[in-house]
Amino acid sequence: MQIHFKGTNYEIPPEISAHARKKFESLHKYLGKGELQSYAYVDLGRETSAHANGRIWYADINLHVDGTRFYAKAVEETLENAIDTTVRELASELHTARKKKIKLARKGGGMFKSLMQRLST
Repeated sequence: MQIHFKGTNYEIPPEISAHARKKFESLHKYLGKGELQSYAYVDLGRETSAHANGRIWYADINLHVDGTRFYAKAVEETLENAIDTTVRELASELHTARKKKIKLARKGGGMFKSLMQRLST
């Protein structure tokens, strides 16, 4: 997986990008064969420079896997929490998409089997 980082109103330190890369490793189990062809565009930064505390940090992630786009955004009090939230959201979306793909394959297989049984009688 290729990960591209961008900082908006913020210079990204190496610790934050290392934390984000570590969190993205947990998504490998959902990607499967599409892992080599996946791209993640991560935008990290502050919502505004006017506020000093509160929910001012955001993480915005676009993930492209085999032609399918997944998106997650979170605004939290710390940048690490925002990254964690977005990765959890992406994991949920990837899990749902994987279950849907398996369900459609099984449904198609069942329809094919039914058709073959009708043709053989």
